Amino acid sequence: MHAEDARAELRQQIFSLLTEVAGGVLENQTIEADTEFPETGMSSIEYLALIEKIETKLDVFIDLEENEDLTTVDKFCDYLLEQVPSA
Repeated sequence: MHAEDARAELRQQIFSLLTEVAGGVLENQTIEADTEFPETGMSSIEYLALIEKIETKLDVFIDLEENEDLTTVDKFCDYLLEQVPSA
C-alpha cells in the first residue's frame, strides 16, 4: 500500500469516527481535513471520545500531554502514520 493510500484510508477512518462522536455538532458543517476541531464547536468530551475511538480502532496510544496539537484530521493522520509501522 502506498503512503498516500494509507493516508487517505486513515483520513476516512478518522472522519467516520469523528461523525460517530460529534455527529450532532458537525451535521450542518463541512469539516475539511485541516478544520480545527475547536472551531467546529466540538466539546472536550467529544474530543476525548474521538481519541478513545481512534486508540481502540487503530490499537495505538495517544499521549495527550505530549500531543496537545492534535486538533485536525490531518494532524491526527500525520501523528498516526508516524506511530503505526507500515503494514
